[in-house]
Amino acid sequence: MKIQKNNIFKFGTALLVLVSLALSQGARNGTEAASQLLIHQGARYLSGGGSVATVDGVESSYWNPAGLAKGQGVNAIFSNRSYIAGMDVNFFGVSMNMGKIGTFGLSGRMIDVGEIDVTDVYNPDGTGEVIKPSYFVVGATYAKRLSDRTGMGISFNYINEGFGRVTATGLTVDAGVQYENFLEVEGLDVGVALRNFGNPMRYGGSGLWVNAEAAGTSRQTTWYKVEAGAFDMPFIMDIGAAYKIAGFNLGATYEVNHFSQDKIRVMAEYGFEDIAAVRVGYLMDTEETKD
Repeated sequence: MKIQKNNIFKFGTALLVLVSLALSQGARNGTEAASQLLIHQGARYLSGGGSVATVDGVESSYWNPAGLAKGQGVNAIFSNRSYIAGMDVNFFGVSMNMGKIGTFGLSGRMIDVGEIDVTDVYNPDGTGEVIKPSYFVVGATYAKRLSDRTGMGISFNYINEGFGRVTATGLTVDAGVQYENFLEVEGLDVGVALRNFGNPMRYGGSGLWVNAEAAGTSRQTTWYKVEAGAFDMPFIMDIGAAYKIAGFNLGATYEVNHFSQDKIRVMAEYGFEDIAAVRVGYLMDTEETKD
């Protein structure tokens, strides 16, 4: 049974890497849909360095679903933090470990943008109308320990965003694996995760209908629908490792980004009796710019 589980883990890891290499076609900055999926959730792993290898508990639903299986019993989390331009980012989740069956989790991410005044070419100071954009993601995660060292997980996410009279929805899949004490090295953990894999998103709704007259025809003014373009999800792959030594937890992650420059994330953490921790992180874009 142990040999079979190891083979399943190796096959899953190889599949994740092959899929990521096939889909990593180069950066197209600013052309992805649902870019809010890239906003980091929670505080513990905010820098991202090594998180794909060490994350556990409910926060795993964002970083690497395989880590959800490490939690015991029932776990819950809620976090709120200020973001750019006065926005608030909220994250919540709950998970339940059901033993040999595996661990199940539900999570949600929401961005509070606030109210925005509507303007047009005739009313640059505002029409008096106000809109409140909405962005939220609801996810379901399943994870299972394959052995005392390995785990795999998968998440299915529903994305909804809209403003005014237009909305867009999408579905994405996250999948990941984790391996503890890699290569028999005590304290060395590695992980691989694919995130935001899904079909393109396209906006629709009554806000895309315009009352116009077709050029070059004798038709009367009528309603026409503007067909919005479809944009791919912000697919990324994280490959990371973490090492525990002398009370320190050192981590590094290489992020393969389908729409932007690849990134290197590093983190150093020192904990105090499981009561508090001090963390330092660093983010660096690779110099290569993809076509």
